[in-house]
Amino acid sequence: MEIDNKIFNRAVRRYIGYGIDSFPNEDAARLIAEFGPELGSQLDIKVKSLLEELGRFKPVIDSSPLLSAKNAAAELKSNHPELDPNTIDALEWIYSWWWK
Repeated sequence: MEIDNKIFNRAVRRYIGYGIDSFPNEDAARLIAEFGPELGSQLDIKVKSLLEELGRFKPVIDSSPLLSAKNAAAELKSNHPELDPNTIDALEWIYSWWWK
């Protein structure tokens, strides 16, 4: 089943906890609760794949965590033009948390 970009973007933010928690808190249960078991499970796989890709971008040495996060998110955006600005912000947020 093809997943709508708007739903996927919302799922990325929900999974990460962006706008929900004060720090990233990855939780697939939020996807199941919001989108149901079938779509939630599909979204879980797709979101985890996106986050794995984000995790492959290593921080730039001698750079601030914020700049490294912006660079990683920009690179991910070039690979995934379907990501909206709010989702890119969420990905910067989680990336900077990972590499604190």
